[in-house]
Amino acid sequence: MSKYKIEKITDDMLLESIDRNMRNATGGYTGSSDASKRRENSIYEMSLEPKGDLVPQGVSKIVSSDSAEIAEGYTALLTKLLLDNNKLALFVPYSNEVASIKASQVASDVVNYCLFNSNSEGWTKLSTWIKSAVVFGNSAITWGWEESFDYEVEEYDSIQEVVLDQILADRNVEIVGDLNIKELSAEVVTYEDVRLRRKIDKSGVKVRNIPPESFMIDKAAESISEARFVGLVSDMTRSEIRVMWPDFTGDLAEMGEESSFRDSEWSLESYARKQSAGLDNWIDSDDEEDEANISVNVVECWIRSDRDGDGIAELKHVIKAGSTILEEEDCSYIPIAMLNPIEIPHEFYGLSLLDMARPQTQATTAIMRGFVENVYFGNYGRTLADPNVVDFAALQNPLPKQIIATNGNPAAAVQQITPEQLSPGTGAMLEFLGIQKEQSTGLSKTAMGLNDTLYVSGNSEQKMGNAQNAAQIRVEHIARRFVESGIKDLCRGILKEMKANLKNPMRYKTDKGYASLTPEVLQTMPSNMDLDIQANLGENSNANVGMKLNEIAQLLPVMAADPEAAPYVNPLAAFNLATDILANMGLDPTRFLVDPANEEAQQQIQQKQQQAQQQAEQVKQAELEKAQLEAQTAVANISFIKAEVDNKQIDNKRQLLEAEDESNRKWAEIIVKAQGTDGAQAPQQVGVNFQELYQDTAAAEKEAEEIQQQGEQLAQAAIENPEQAMQMAQQAGLDPSALMGGQQQ
Repeated sequence: MSKYKIEKITDDMLLESIDRNMRNATGGYTGSSDASKRRENSIYEMSLEPKGDLVPQGVSKIVSSDSAEIAEGYTALLTKLLLDNNKLALFVPYSNEVASIKASQVASDVVNYCLFNSNSEGWTKLSTWIKSAVVFGNSAITWGWEESFDYEVEEYDSIQEVVLDQILADRNVEIVGDLNIKELSAEVVTYEDVRLRRKIDKSGVKVRNIPPESFMIDKAAESISEARFVGLVSDMTRSEIRVMWPDFTGDLAEMGEESSFRDSEWSLESYARKQSAGLDNWIDSDDEEDEANISVNVVECWIRSDRDGDGIAELKHVIKAGSTILEEEDCSYIPIAMLNPIEIPHEFYGLSLLDMARPQTQATTAIMRGFVENVYFGNYGRTLADPNVVDFAALQNPLPKQIIATNGNPAAAVQQITPEQLSPGTGAMLEFLGIQKEQSTGLSKTAMGLNDTLYVSGNSEQKMGNAQNAAQIRVEHIARRFVESGIKDLCRGILKEMKANLKNPMRYKTDKGYASLTPEVLQTMPSNMDLDIQANLGENSNANVGMKLNEIAQLLPVMAADPEAAPYVNPLAAFNLATDILANMGLDPTRFLVDPANEEAQQQIQQKQQQAQQQAEQVKQAELEKAQLEAQTAVANISFIKAEVDNKQIDNKRQLLEAEDESNRKWAEIIVKAQGTDGAQAPQQVGVNFQELYQDTAAAEKEAEEIQQQGEQLAQAAIENPEQAMQMAQQAGLDPSALMGGQQQ
């Protein structure tokens, strides 16, 4: 056991420790004056302000735009690589189980939604975070859970009590004013002019950019996670403090007024930023007559302190105003992520891209000023004059038809000074400085597509490609540093805050539509999920991903057609492929596709399947009815044909009988005539051609027999082939239209 007694850290001891760490910290607040000076110069260079190291020594106040071009160019390239698709987080499953894969997808979608939904202004804040790193070097961002609520008023001219009770079952809805009964009966109570106020929870994780001069960290730290002290400083009025911490009951006057840090490097750098924005008098803005508007230094810090006296320094989150602790809580990590484009090994602070180009920028500014001044002197000239001979005032203010008094020879007393010629190497020096700037920053006009000289020189395509590839490698290297250093910390931190603070279900957007997340489901997500970043880098660029998706689109049909490979094709392959293609194109897949896994989508699919089945059954039924109709038609045709045949046979028989009757009549006449002559005359004498008579009778009998055979053949054909029967009926002298007409009749 140690012979030294461990004491608990009191509030006064904690405040003293915070002040001591602030004085010994490095950073924008009280730290390196060199870093603060570089950031101050960056502010003036980017805003083209002739201040700081750019204070003009002569007539010209021009400032080179190189720094502004670097800031805007790199910010545009990096935001396109990192933020172009509004997807940043990609959590990796910890196993191949379905639950793990689903959990990682939900975590990715939730974090991306928290970052990029309209309420968080995530894209703007992330873009500012990136640009601040480009301009100032180290750039910090913080995040935390913020409770916020909105209210909506609902008005009802008339509402029944039972309906009102159902609405009021939601604890976020309350009645505004009194209830007035409109109708009252034994069964129903109706109110009129009812006003309800609904409380809408808009709490969530919010990110906040940190000005570089507000951030400080202990000098020994090489990263945020291992730091013993990290602090943020800001100015707040006593009134703002009272609003932010309504539970604070102490005396605001005890917080003190302007801190001793007011004249520090932090203050001077902030002054440069405000001055660039046109707020030159910002320091003296306190209203001395209104104590509520007096500014107080508020310090939010994370410090390791042994408050409980157990011998172990725990991480504490402390907010203090002056000498008053406003808030203190235990915490497990520091919610700050840092970006830095150019690392200095084993150092926390690195360099900005403007720092890299500063020597060339300042030299370019000096040469440009000399060039402008030379032209200015050449246009307006300079004059030597003897004050004893010529009137200075008249020379300085020439007027038309002016008479200038002289006391001697004016030619000897007034002489023009010839301006010096520019050095022949001025243009070459400017070009050289431009090349040096591009080499030091990696950002060239070629990389931005602004160098048209390559298009008119030999082998332009190859030169253009080489230049762009070199620039792309440099830009992607910086983007990768951003991903590994700060962006992953931000995404992991947002998920931690969600798990710690989400109390109500939240809706979030995915590629497949909106979904709901409950706190219970969120708590089941493992904390050991690895994280990747969906940056548009290298193999993950949109162009490369598009090529891969195209190859998959060509491969899937081949596998599906192969009996051996088909079982290994995901049934949702077509849907997944189409979703990825649309997302890679920057389009919302939900506008075009319905997720088969979605419950509502499944219901829609089932409805469509049922509709398709019903339509198929309707088509089948229609075809069956058509076939039945055709069969009925064939039967009717057969019946009609048989009736026609029977009628034809009856007619033939009648004709035969008539022929027989005629034959008998003629024979009777012959017999009568023969008897009139005693039967002695021969038939030839009677005048009758018996041969012709026999032939007519035989022809009638044969025709009747043929018609009968035709009828039988036609009836059989009608059964086997209705179309052939119709043709046979037509050949037999029957009208096909008459047959159909007969059916209809």
